[in-house]
Amino acid sequence: MKKILNALFLTLLAVITFSGCSDVPAPYDIKEGGDDSELVGDGSKNNPYDVTSYLIKKSGTEIWVEGYIVGCMNNKYDGVDANGEPVFAGNEFVTSNFNVNTNIVIAATTGETSTAKIIAVKLPAGDLRDKLNVKDNNANLGMSVKIKGNYASKYCGVTGLIDITAAVLHTSTGDVEIGDGGDTPEPEGNVLFKEAFTTDQGSFTIKDVLLPDGSTYVWKWEKYEDKTPYMVASAQINNVSKASESWLISPSVDLTTSTKATLTFDHAHKFAGEKKSEFFTLWITEAGKEAWQQLTIPTYSDEANWNFVASGNIDLKNFVGKKIQFAFKYLSIDGTSGKWEVNNVKVVGDGQGGGETPEPPVEGTEIFTEALKNNGALANKVKIADFTGWDNAELSFTATTGVDVRNIAYKTEENKTEQTNKINNIWFPSKADNEFLISGIKAAGYSKLQLTYEVAANVFDAGATIDLNVLDVAFNDTKLTVPSKVVTAENKDANVFYKMVVEINVPGTDNSTLKFAATAATNTAGLRLYNMKLVGVEKGGEEPEPVNPVYTSSITLPEGTATDANKAAGGKIEIGGEQYDILKLGTGSVVGSWISPTLNAGANKLAFYAVGWTGKKGELTVTIENGGSFTGGTTSQVIVLDGVTEGIKGNPPFLGVTPAKTDYHEFTLEGITSSSTIKFSTEAKTDPRAVIFGININ
Repeated sequence: MKKILNALFLTLLAVITFSGCSDVPAPYDIKEGGDDSELVGDGSKNNPYDVTSYLIKKSGTEIWVEGYIVGCMNNKYDGVDANGEPVFAGNEFVTSNFNVNTNIVIAATTGETSTAKIIAVKLPAGDLRDKLNVKDNNANLGMSVKIKGNYASKYCGVTGLIDITAAVLHTSTGDVEIGDGGDTPEPEGNVLFKEAFTTDQGSFTIKDVLLPDGSTYVWKWEKYEDKTPYMVASAQINNVSKASESWLISPSVDLTTSTKATLTFDHAHKFAGEKKSEFFTLWITEAGKEAWQQLTIPTYSDEANWNFVASGNIDLKNFVGKKIQFAFKYLSIDGTSGKWEVNNVKVVGDGQGGGETPEPPVEGTEIFTEALKNNGALANKVKIADFTGWDNAELSFTATTGVDVRNIAYKTEENKTEQTNKINNIWFPSKADNEFLISGIKAAGYSKLQLTYEVAANVFDAGATIDLNVLDVAFNDTKLTVPSKVVTAENKDANVFYKMVVEINVPGTDNSTLKFAATAATNTAGLRLYNMKLVGVEKGGEEPEPVNPVYTSSITLPEGTATDANKAAGGKIEIGGEQYDILKLGTGSVVGSWISPTLNAGANKLAFYAVGWTGKKGELTVTIENGGSFTGGTTSQVIVLDGVTEGIKGNPPFLGVTPAKTDYHEFTLEGITSSSTIKFSTEAKTDPRAVIFGININ
């Protein structure tokens, strides 16, 4: 009897544990996605992808897929163990004798049996599971169904569709809407802003009003297994709820040309209960103003699971004709807190977004303009090193292998049909890491500059969209803040050039550099760069290198070479025969971070040397925490570490190092208090190692 009960218990446990399907290797080889010209449908409710197109595309959030229900992924058992209890052995595709109700399988045809041509659909608890599963609804076999969810590369060992929120079951008596059913129509118009938090917090900023005791953050970026990435807020520290308040704030969104606009997002949350509408709220203000007004979120989840639900359409009619910012405000109190996940944020309207782009101030001094037209010849896939039409021959132009010069019709927002007026432009191919660098720029004497340039994206295919700010810009190895400008195929933005304006609060030098970079993860369409113009606005910048270099540090650095839990360590570096203390961050595969001791109130200067690894490129983020900012109000600076030609190698002590001018960094601080600290951290998307020394704060 005991063995029977144990077996029943284990079977029930297996259903609970494994019906969500474990990760098992996929026994198939699906064609690589990327060529949307082969796809049937566009992923909308009215024009869903068919199963074959979904398997080719291999991506997508909140998309509709249509196919036939052909079975499910059963739990499989392989004999019994020494106690006579069944041994779970993974999942298998079956068309009958179903033993789970937590998933279904759809295919392009009713008779499909190949695991390379099916999609396993994860059914959340509730109406969708109750009405779609084939264990309890055998009559669903062979029926056509379209389902709304998110792409998963692996679920139950095959391609999956997860985070299901809606479905339409085509029965003999008519269509049955299940879940949200698309009852709230998707807003129509141009996509004016979009943030999917694919790799980080994107263009959003975080304002911590009250941090929970024992934590240094509330909001953070997260990706869990096959779930679509998201921003998440929580104030539970060591299983204890703490009081907190933190805002996730959007960049400026331009509604100046719009007469109507709608905000939507997806969210999931738990543990807040009746306080969810108090703890998880949405606010809006005119850009740059602290006049926040609360907006109503139409739809919250029932907190039964972690499935994302659509917020519903949020009308921004009171803010059209203006530039706006909106924010997700997280709140908790001692003893009670929730957890809130947000993704797929979108503003749709009838305007063009972007609005008017201001020209550089008339009192500025032009440093250079580069439009690639000196010799008047049009280029056709000419390597950067071979191109001879530069307007500024005294500058140096270099690039990675994939970047070249091409010509194309000069389409603009005002003239999207131009065919004859052609221009040369820098081409960044999609799905590849590439850089274009201009060096030798004489910008010494300026503390503030302004950069304008034009950029276009190859958004031809139906449903294609990209934010032009994925083309990163760095001046003197300091990453700049680029405004958001979303372009879409729907808006006929393919290869239409939009002007971007970027403020630079980094001192110029006599050998300044300007770098444009795109990554494989974010450049999904292909980008074109044209008409770069740099203007000096304010005098006062100097070559940021001390007359007498200081390699000692004014703050205490970690001791010893053993890394701590945050992958930070101490050590020594030898320069000119002398050894100096260092801060070493990261390992060959893991990022590192370190927080300084508290600063002296009123400190106004931060200076240090930072070096990357030989043959590698890295990024170092320097953040002011607990009060204060850099000049201009920003609290963080991103420094590009270029170790391709020179850098650190081996293990400490690092011997025979000669720091370059570009390794030295100096920043002006404002509003520093006795609680302020400086955090140094490396980034996972590049080489995660850095060596910092000569850290002086005064």
